[in-house]
Amino acid sequence: MRLLILLMVVSLMVVGCEGPTGPAGEDGNANVKTGTISPTSAEWLWQGAYDFQTGTGTWTSYFTRYVNIPVAEITPDFISTGLVLVFFEAVPGSGEWAPLPFQFTSFGSQYNFNIVYEVEEGVIRLHYFYSINTAGATVPTLETAVIPTYTFKYMVIEGTELQAMAASEIDISDHDRITEYLASPLF
Repeated sequence: MRLLILLMVVSLMVVGCEGPTGPAGEDGNANVKTGTISPTSAEWLWQGAYDFQTGTGTWTSYFTRYVNIPVAEITPDFISTGLVLVFFEAVPGSGEWAPLPFQFTSFGSQYNFNIVYEVEEGVIRLHYFYSINTAGATVPTLETAVIPTYTFKYMVIEGTELQAMAASEIDISDHDRITEYLASPLF
């Protein structure tokens, strides 16, 4: 009998005990996935293509160097309702983020540096290429050009969060405003 009472008392003590409360976690947003990538020049692959339809049945294509960022959350459903934003530090270490697409005119204005992105199921593809501004321009050889190690930040925003941002009149080209709105330590 004593053994039974002792077992009941121990059982009640175990069931009624609570451990110490753990530290509070950081706030986040389940509808937003973020990440960073800093590809070196060697990681930019050669012979990508960035296409733009210029008319019915006509296209302009640029050869590019490219980097793929795998993102499993980019599904066909996401593509039809969500949004992907990409920013980069044009001056590494400055903490100033510029939205993509990005175009910058070279010294002498003969050509532009271009960084753009495309979204496909499961991947964000970054493209780096030159576009000519002047006939007869001398443009660096893209295949062997040394591309600086820029840091890119990407945001994959589901449709529900996107609607909330639109309702709050958030400028989606403003990196600081978006991160302030999301009020999270995502970066």
